[in-house]
Amino acid sequence: MPKSCRAPHCSNAAGQSRPPARRLSFYKFPLQDAARLRQWLAHMRQENWVPTRHQHLCSDHFEPSCFQYRWGVRYLRPDAVPTIF
Repeated sequence: MPKSCRAPHCSNAAGQSRPPARRLSFYKFPLQDAARLRQWLAHMRQENWVPTRHQHLCSDHFEPSCFQYRWGVRYLRPDAVPTIF
């Protein structure tokens, strides 16, 4: 099953064509970090929802400062919280 974004009103999915400058990536919810998960859900306005390990948010919901680059690969910072909805 292809990855798709779980954010409300977001229809981004893996495999969609986009310009290279708007590269899309997907990130799992921090299920093992309860405090950070609460922050993610609060920003999404989904406090009463419990994500599964198979659900993701796309990179469109994170500020550029939430990413770090190593060897040309974009990674989500360990303390990143999505803020764009």
